[in-house]
Amino acid sequence: MAEMLPQQRHRHILEELNRFGQVRVTELSHELGISEMTVRRDLNALAGAGELVKVHGGATLEQSATSIEPGFVRKLGLAAAEKEALAVHAARLIEPGMSVALNSGTTTYALAGQCIGIDDLTVITNSPRIAEVFYSAENPSQTIILTGGIRTPSDALVGPLATAALAQLHVDICFMGVHGMTAEDGFTTPNMLEAQANRAFMASAARQVVVADHSKWGITGLCQISPLDAADILITGDALSPEAAEAVRQSIETLLLAPTA
Repeated sequence: MAEMLPQQRHRHILEELNRFGQVRVTELSHELGISEMTVRRDLNALAGAGELVKVHGGATLEQSATSIEPGFVRKLGLAAAEKEALAVHAARLIEPGMSVALNSGTTTYALAGQCIGIDDLTVITNSPRIAEVFYSAENPSQTIILTGGIRTPSDALVGPLATAALAQLHVDICFMGVHGMTAEDGFTTPNMLEAQANRAFMASAARQVVVADHSKWGITGLCQISPLDAADILITGDALSPEAAEAVRQSIETLLLAPTA
């Protein structure tokens, strides 16, 4: 295969950015068959033209300061096909009669849609949007518990009311979406109160499952939720780089890679 011209590489990078919201140097190097140094030069050129914002290990379409929290609707359109694939895989871990915790997030929102037909579920969530998915399904065998709290830009209910409610509960399994994940910083989020609520979610559950599309790898939010090894299972897309997969397996017992069409 002939090496792409710089203009062709730039177009590919921008197409990937528009599709996933961010790109990684290691993945672009593999996809394009070029060195990481060449990828970084391409990113520098595109950043200089105002087409993207460079971050550690890659680039994003928007400013990626650790405290910036994208809104729910904005995140809903990012990596949508991959999130649906993760949701299908995650739903296989749920059986009728279980108690399940779903934190607020677009991947857990996709998972909710996969769970509406599972009978006798008790679902705890701090997401009004996720609660509405179950309410609209009108499955009389299900019990839905929505915590109180203060609403964040990502539509999570957080604060003392949320954490107090979660502290009283003991569930079979918790599914948690995250803003970012790295080997060094673990699972993170831009919102301090959301980090607190997510820690309460994890503490409430016998099993902890993180569901996050592969583009979350290498991203660090302002606040740590937990180290990687606090999760029993990570479900992510099969586009996760081999290097990232190896780093995950060093800390997490089970890594499930969901194929994405």
